[in-house]
Parts: sequence; C-alpha cells; structure tokens
Amino acid sequence: MENHIGLNTIRPERCFFDHVEPYIEKLHQAFSYCKNVFEQNPNLPLEELENSEKINTNWGQQYDVEQLLEHAIVHILRHRRQIENIIKE
Repeated sequence: MENHIGLNTIRPERCFFDHVEPYIEKLHQAFSYCKNVFEQNPNLPLEELENSEKINTNWGQQYDVEQLLEHAIVHILRHRRQIENIIKE
C-alpha cells in the first residue's frame, strides 16, 4: 500500500522466535506502524473504482485500500480460528 502511494518502503525480513512474547511485541509494532501510515496520510483514498488506480498485490489480485484492509483483517481472523482449533485438538 505504501509503495502504491509512492513511499517505496522495504518490507521487513521475516522473524523467527522460540517463544511467543517476541511475536506479540512484533504484532504491537506492526499495528503501531499501520496506524502511523494512516495518520501520516489522512487523505488516502479508500475506494478506487478504476482498476488502473488499484493496488497490485504480490499474489496477483487488484485491491483498493479498503479491500486490502478487509483482506488483512479477515486473514488474521482466519489464522486465529485455525490456532484455536489446533488448541482444542
């Protein structure tokens, strides 16, 4: 999303930890980072009707900002459900 609006940021490298606490800290950092993107870009258009204005994802789909945010939220919820089901087993 940031690259789409011209910020050209580099994705952080993947992290692997032996305990859950560092993952929780990284999640807090990620949420703060995302919140900051919207605070620094308050006029970011959420909906784009023209495909040429949409964001091209790494997996080949085109989304506007609203669709990308919805996808990200649902993705997290999906993994939460998967983890909860593993714990039940």
